Amino acid sequence: MPVFAVLAHTEPALFSRLVERLAPYPVVVHVDARSRSADFAGVPRTTYVRDRVAVRWGAFSVVRATLALYRTALEFARPSEHIVLLSGQCYPTRPVGEFAAYLASAPFRQHCRAAGVLDDKDTAGRVLKRWCLDAVPTGPGPTYLPRALLRRGISELTPRRRPSVFGDIEPVAGSQWTALTADCVADLLGKAEDPGWENLFRTTHAPDEMFFHTLVWNSGWRDEVEDPVLRPRAGRVTADFSNFHHLDRQLRGTRTLADLPAIEASRMYFVRKVASPQSAQLLDALDGRT
Repeated sequence: MPVFAVLAHTEPALFSRLVERLAPYPVVVHVDARSRSADFAGVPRTTYVRDRVAVRWGAFSVVRATLALYRTALEFARPSEHIVLLSGQCYPTRPVGEFAAYLASAPFRQHCRAAGVLDDKDTAGRVLKRWCLDAVPTGPGPTYLPRALLRRGISELTPRRRPSVFGDIEPVAGSQWTALTADCVADLLGKAEDPGWENLFRTTHAPDEMFFHTLVWNSGWRDEVEDPVLRPRAGRVTADFSNFHHLDRQLRGTRTLADLPAIEASRMYFVRKVASPQSAQLLDALDGRT
């Protein structure tokens, strides 16, 4: 039986609706420390992470929140069961029982597609430049432009790291939303909490798409992914490495009813990113079909 691990930061009503759709499976949620925990409280079948992290988009704080989420999820998942990572703005597109059956019957156990990052100029910049997104946070407001310029200045003016900083580790990246078995997660947490491993990714851009993937792909768990051969990125983007989500190719915007045909054609089990009220008709349509 899968355990769903959800990173939530906004729209409590949408989160509650998501949990209802995930029934009867258990849900563990990390509520961003910058959000009011009381707004998300009281949702049935939900366990709340106690050690909450203030999350900044694209920053290492997302990894810290995910680590806290995984630690709690391990209390509920048996070794062979999957811990499925979702956001509070994901939503099922098919009956969740079908997804559980897919996880149980798939010929591979770890749903963590990825490609290398050092063989592509753009993705190499994500790990070799110095990004300080926790120190200089993102977000809207009157100070957005000065903060954006400061972040850009830090990343451009600070000496770049050399690829040799990774030694014999091959950094990889993929979609943040994975399904890993509990025995895999438990093993990786011991390595993830090594300060040396954190230092490899603490100043990278969007480390949530690399940190755990690199752990999987540089361990024996790599033999349990769908295709353990690490192939060149060859212009592929994050959406091309989706494990079970329908994703906008540029990871932009909010999905609406107009996206329903593409969602259905994809045969994926979840969609992101949804929001209220823009996605209301889409969610109603998905509920009616599942």
